[in-house]
Amino acid sequence: MSWAEERRADRVTAAEQRRADEVLRFEQRRADRAAAVEQRRAEKDAARARRAALVAAVAGWLRGHTLDLLFVPVIVVPAVLAWTAMAAYGREVFGPVGVLLPLFSEGAMWCFAFAVPMAQRAGRPTGWLHCGTWVFAAVAGGLNYVHGATVAHGVVMALVSVGGVVVHQLVTAAPARRRSRAERDAARLERQAARRVLAVRRAALRQAVAELAADGTATLVHRPGTVALRRRAGRTRLVPATVPGLPVAPVADGLGDELAAEVAAFLAAVPADAGNAGNRPGKAETSPEGVPAEAAGKVAEHLSRVRAAIADGRLPAAPSQAAVRRFLRCRAEHAALVHRALTGRGDDDSHPAVTA
Repeated sequence: MSWAEERRADRVTAAEQRRADEVLRFEQRRADRAAAVEQRRAEKDAARARRAALVAAVAGWLRGHTLDLLFVPVIVVPAVLAWTAMAAYGREVFGPVGVLLPLFSEGAMWCFAFAVPMAQRAGRPTGWLHCGTWVFAAVAGGLNYVHGATVAHGVVMALVSVGGVVVHQLVTAAPARRRSRAERDAARLERQAARRVLAVRRAALRQAVAELAADGTATLVHRPGTVALRRRAGRTRLVPATVPGLPVAPVADGLGDELAAEVAAFLAAVPADAGNAGNRPGKAETSPEGVPAEAAGKVAEHLSRVRAAIADGRLPAAPSQAAVRRFLRCRAEHAALVHRALTGRGDDDSHPAVTA
């Protein structure tokens, strides 16, 4: 290929490259214009959505506060009149700085008045805020009355001063909703339950024992179980209780076996002719000479309950058979066996105890 042909080929290649570059620049400009149009459309849509949300919020607020807006002139106009009057009166009394007098006379009253509905919405008490509102309303009314040139003028200015805050309180500081009878009853039951729980915890604290560690620290230990409150000598105590429909807490296996063995050994040591020596005639309290296995387990459980009651002071150290029966509410023969296991004799007899 000659030199002229090479130059011609180079010019053709350069022209094709320029055309390709122009095409690329055109496509880029078109893409940029499309992106700009899309961005302006998105911005317009977002602005339209914000305006719609703002209009909806304002309209909702106006619908929700229509009643409040009706009272705005009745509240604002007396406040403006009283404010300007107090500013002029303060200037007469204190000089130029006296224009700040409304900040105390009117401002304090309105601060308390605005705080009342805010505290109500937050669920806080409003008693003292109400008190502050009416105290400073009296102060503002008194100052405006003194400002009046005549009695009539003073009365008018005092009424105008407190009129706005009175209307504001009547509109916004509505009393709390009165609870229904069911709600009051439920609240009363909750308070009674809380007081009873507190009484049980106090009694458990008095009856708790302490577990002393080696370093001298102590931990209170409570006996778990179902208990009831009993009052004796002006003090409450916790006593074991059974609830119908709920299972009775069983006696520990080791303790039950030990008590059963103790009762069996004691009965084996009692002479056969002394089996009924402790029972009074005519009370159907004669116990059988042999005790079945199921009766021995029940007697062991009764014996553990009586010993616990003696340790707690609910029974005397040497209870009678009748007292044991009243405490256990069990059969007469079981009470007799428990009493005999405790004292080694029947009710009110005097023969010595038999030991194994």
